Amino acid sequence: MIRKLEYYFRETASGLRRNGVVAFAAMSTAFIALFLFGLALLISREFDLVIQAWTGNLQVAVYLDDPVAGDTVARVQQKLDDLPVVTEIEYWDKELTCEQYNNLFANQPAFLEGVDCRATIPTSLRANLNDAAQFDQITAALACEDQIDDDGSVRQVCAEPGVLRVSDFSALLDRLVVITRVLSFGVLAIAALMLGSAIALVANTLRMGMFARRKEIGIMRLVGATNWRIRVPFLIEGLVETLLGAATAVFALFLVKVVFIDQLRGKIQFFPLIKNSDVLAVAPWILIAAAVVAVIAGTIGMRRFPDV
Repeated sequence: MIRKLEYYFRETASGLRRNGVVAFAAMSTAFIALFLFGLALLISREFDLVIQAWTGNLQVAVYLDDPVAGDTVARVQQKLDDLPVVTEIEYWDKELTCEQYNNLFANQPAFLEGVDCRATIPTSLRANLNDAAQFDQITAALACEDQIDDDGSVRQVCAEPGVLRVSDFSALLDRLVVITRVLSFGVLAIAALMLGSAIALVANTLRMGMFARRKEIGIMRLVGATNWRIRVPFLIEGLVETLLGAATAVFALFLVKVVFIDQLRGKIQFFPLIKNSDVLAVAPWILIAAAVVAVIAGTIGMRRFPDV
């Protein structure tokens, strides 16, 4: 068994030395495809970070009827506390509401002039969620439904006493969910295309290597070598080439992060960016993809040679 393994690796090393140009072409092809595959995964991770940052700061606002009755706040807050999706609840009275309004539009005097926030903006309860996609649980708990008036306008009506309406940012969250799905499918499609290209190109380079050594293969057949004894060194050769390409791709992804992404970290502090841990999380998938590419490419590459 040890002698057989030694033979396989010796033949693999010999093949890599004698076909250096072809081996370099295969490694370069695997590097480009796996680098783009890893880049697609990192782009998907960046989308996830952005969506989490946006949705993580969203609050569902439950506006109360003015003037607020004595037991309304405690009763509604208890209903919200009973929901598993709610993590924290803040009570915004008139003072806090006006303070937040003034801070939000401090640089836009047009929104401050002639606006009495105490009379315009109702008192509210602000709920933070552990999963922004489950915002509809609050409207369901408070029995709020949209109704269409005679003039065609949509108005929300809540059956819970003391509740005026619920601003759950459903339109924004629905758009974010749709965007996330579209981008995820797009990234996966690009990744699949890159891996398909890697399989085709690596298989082609293996065919070139086998064609260059066709006389040697013919001699091995004449002396009684089995098909698998001839094929295995080529499979190992393809695996070595793709793994070298994968290792280079991982290094290149770290280089891209350091040279480009880290330079933006201090300039756009409000925008979440990928970290070293994200690149490390992608690395195993690149190595697995490299192994799969090598096996499939080797199988396809040798099908053109029925005597091998």
